Amino acid sequence: MRNDMRGLSPVERALGFVPCDGCDWDFETGEGLAPCGRYFCPNLPDALDVRCPTCLFNFATGASNSQCGEVHTCRFSHEQAPARVELFQRWLASDPRKTPVLTG
Repeated sequence: MRNDMRGLSPVERALGFVPCDGCDWDFETGEGLAPCGRYFCPNLPDALDVRCPTCLFNFATGASNSQCGEVHTCRFSHEQAPARVELFQRWLASDPRKTPVLTG
């Protein structure tokens, strides 16, 4: 973990997440090319991971096949997914690829 992220709450850490330079993964659609060769970003904070840990259904995009069926019945879908999707949408709206301009 970067030193500048220590002491932050999980929500603050999630909202401060910036994808790696050169990463073309489209977090909004869940598609693209990641130069690290991973299917999904290994650095993404848990609070922003909107995929079911069991079947990898993406609750933000609706992509993949849910093991629960159309009516999601798993514990994750009720206890964690709604808050994670809301935080994920806030993170996307903050334009995470925009880097701050340093003035000096």
